[in-house]
Amino acid sequence: MKIVWLVPPTHKGKYPNIGQYRFYKNMPVRASIEYPYLNAMGVTQLDRAGHDVKFYDCPTMKLGLEDVESDLAAADLVIMEARTPIVKYIYEISEMLRETFRCKTALYGDHVTVYPQEALPHCDYVIAGGDYDWGARKLADVLDTYGAREQHLEPSRIFTSGLVKDLDSLPHVNREIVPHQIYFEAWKIREHYLYTMSGRGCWYDCSFCCWNNPFWENRVRQRSVNDVLDEFWEAYATYGRCYIWDDHDCFDTAWGVKFAEQLWQEGNKDKEILWAFQTHSNMIHDLTGLKMMKKAGLHLIKLGIESGNQKTLDMIHKGTTVQQHEKAIRLLKEAGITVHANLMVGFPWETKKEAYHTIEWIKKLDPNQAQFSLAIPYPWTELYDYAKSHNLLLVQEGDWEAFDATHPMMKMQNMTSEEIVKLYKDCWRLFYLNWHYKLKHLKTVRNMADLKQLIRGYYSVRFGHMKAIERAD
Repeated sequence: MKIVWLVPPTHKGKYPNIGQYRFYKNMPVRASIEYPYLNAMGVTQLDRAGHDVKFYDCPTMKLGLEDVESDLAAADLVIMEARTPIVKYIYEISEMLRETFRCKTALYGDHVTVYPQEALPHCDYVIAGGDYDWGARKLADVLDTYGAREQHLEPSRIFTSGLVKDLDSLPHVNREIVPHQIYFEAWKIREHYLYTMSGRGCWYDCSFCCWNNPFWENRVRQRSVNDVLDEFWEAYATYGRCYIWDDHDCFDTAWGVKFAEQLWQEGNKDKEILWAFQTHSNMIHDLTGLKMMKKAGLHLIKLGIESGNQKTLDMIHKGTTVQQHEKAIRLLKEAGITVHANLMVGFPWETKKEAYHTIEWIKKLDPNQAQFSLAIPYPWTELYDYAKSHNLLLVQEGDWEAFDATHPMMKMQNMTSEEIVKLYKDCWRLFYLNWHYKLKHLKTVRNMADLKQLIRGYYSVRFGHMKAIERAD
């Protein structure tokens, strides 16, 4: 079967960025381009199953639809992701492809998983659920086996394959079909920056999360240590010295210590492979284990901190305390591991004083890096229900393009929308654009690679994140 896995050209001159918590943010520049790991897994599985599959990420590959027209014309099936802020645009592309090339289209993603009936008039199939890589492969197999003409044998238009029980049964991603070289984070420190995913899902039930319930069913599935080690060493054999980011939503540090011990024993003593992951602060409590992971090449940990206000942590069901966050940052520093703190502002119950407290609090803790996001109330989340019931929404269900993270989406206590925009910009300005931070990081520059990393980071902050939110309505 001929298949095109398509990311259409940039929507309205903005660049898609899938950031923390799987939020979709329209960015004015390509400051950081995350590898689409699950997409790559889907393409890999389709290829392994014998399908003729092509992958086109048009914004990242700088392609227009005219550049891939011949493959679209030959395709039996085109697969696309439908995220909330661009879902109407994706519907338009899907309808155009069906009419122009007479191909079938399948849409996947959190939005169409929650709203499949909305999507069906615009596409042939909705691949529902989080393991859409596996779902795409199963859908293609069914279509290829039975053929489009045998209507009574076609799969359900809302195609659900269920969650894969044994993640080790899936192949390792093919980083040539979906080329890794064009994807990176602003703070990458090696030429070959690769992604993997040691597990899927999260133990927590944060009120803002748009993925865990519709995608992972509030479950966690973990690959074995040996399977992930095999993928690491395959990457090293192919690319040499490399940096691997593990994109598991909530990395299990106990599993990580076992992984590190074996990685060290198998030969990563010179840190030919550096690695990083993201997790919750209450996973950071074992200094000995942290030092073992550092010894085996662990470079950075992203912490989902969200807020320096305990009331907010409780309201969003974070399952952590301010003291746990403080302890986690302290332990990571002691272990010599780079600390990246993820935080959110714009919660509708917070006052101006409480919001700015988070900024001052994280500055005092002094992590190496911080990332700030405006809270997005996706309509299937508890955060949306709270804001709606308290008449605090500035966006409405159905006005999907308004959920693009370029403006405030909820009111805050005694703050205008203009003040919320300023709050967001102040987060980045106060944390990064001060002499303490600049001098601290200039002292770390030892070679041209270090300098390039700092320049990329400054560009990402100043011309990416700080300009992502310019309007108040």
